[in-house]
Amino acid sequence: MAIRRTVSPNEENSLRRVVEACFRREAGASTPFPDETTDLIQTGILDSMAWVSFLRGVETASGASDLGSSLNKRSASIASVMAVLRDSQRSTALSDDLQRQVARPVSVLSAILAGSSSALGSRVVPSEEVDRAFGMPIGKLRNRAGIESVAYAAEDETEVTLGARAGEEALRAASCGAQGLDWIITTSETHHDYPGLAAQLHSRLLAREDCGALDVGGGCLGLLNALAVAQSLIGSGAARTVAVVTADVHSRVLTPERVAGEFGGLFGDGASAFLLRGEGELAGSIYQLGEFLFGCAGQYAAAIQVAARIGGGLDVQFDGEALSRAAITRLEKVITTVETRSGIPRSSVGGFATHQPNPRLLTLLAKQCGVSVDAFPPICRTAGNLGSSMCGAALDTALQNEAKSKAHQRKPIFLASLGPGLLFGGGWLTPAEPSAES
Repeated sequence: MAIRRTVSPNEENSLRRVVEACFRREAGASTPFPDETTDLIQTGILDSMAWVSFLRGVETASGASDLGSSLNKRSASIASVMAVLRDSQRSTALSDDLQRQVARPVSVLSAILAGSSSALGSRVVPSEEVDRAFGMPIGKLRNRAGIESVAYAAEDETEVTLGARAGEEALRAASCGAQGLDWIITTSETHHDYPGLAAQLHSRLLAREDCGALDVGGGCLGLLNALAVAQSLIGSGAARTVAVVTADVHSRVLTPERVAGEFGGLFGDGASAFLLRGEGELAGSIYQLGEFLFGCAGQYAAAIQVAARIGGGLDVQFDGEALSRAAITRLEKVITTVETRSGIPRSSVGGFATHQPNPRLLTLLAKQCGVSVDAFPPICRTAGNLGSSMCGAALDTALQNEAKSKAHQRKPIFLASLGPGLLFGGGWLTPAEPSAES
């Protein structure tokens, strides 16, 4: 029979002081400390975002790991937090999964990022109009999520046209013609037509017949999956030049008629594209891909599920609170692991190209990571969540920002994203060796 260690009175008091201090930081010093069984969210003492920030503060101060996931089926009360803290095992070293990631032998497969671009739906809709369309209180997206507007595709824009626009710009930036491509790798969480997106872009870009075309899944993690595949093709010698393209048009899938409430209103339309070449082909490039890491935190799988319903609707299960906790917890862990494996301090990173559920979560992530929110390109504030193109649009912006600097002043870029499941992944880019530059 397993024997559970009893928490000593001193430990109990220490944990309680941590919880009270973190609560007052979120609720304010003048707010009376609530009864232990009071649900802080239902009573309005803390909103869902403040609750997430409170939990992350408790995790940081106490050393507890994955506190949020242990509270998924409990009330948002002080008693629940204390109960989970008593059951947690405090760790003073790297978590087991982080140790496995760090210790795992890896082979470095080098690829140079030679060009990038992104494209947004050309119809920009104020968030108040989105609130109205999805039956939400006017101002909810702006005030609670921080979304000021959403980018929607115009009538003549699709995943193919947006992806082609981004792809053509990335090729132009890399001074490469489509005939020079060995592979086109695409990802989209909204394109479900046949032929697939990669095949359609292959025809649209006029690539040569022996250029491969591959669609990669992963939802919002799709870009990192596609970049890792491209890097492997280049590193193995199977390809010299690869285009990676993302494209998503949520406005025709997540419509008010098919989904109700905040879930549908969060998403916008966009695309991104990146041109990768083998190491040594530095013309026009400024960054080299580092390693990638991936995993799946299955305990969050039920927090978001979308399935087609007979008749054209969608069955959506969306636990926003659980997803918010999961997103902050997991993205911070990914950034920590990237920092450890790359040997690059997060304080010296020029940009963080991450998944962006909404601006408020982005601000909270920056706070928890101890870095400036200015290092996170705020794409979601004016475009909404772009799905698999979210990380891509942020990466393109980070690259464009760094391109304004001299070669010796450019800084590394961290990648971190999530996908339904809960899939997660991360990686990094470092400035390529400077060439002759004025």
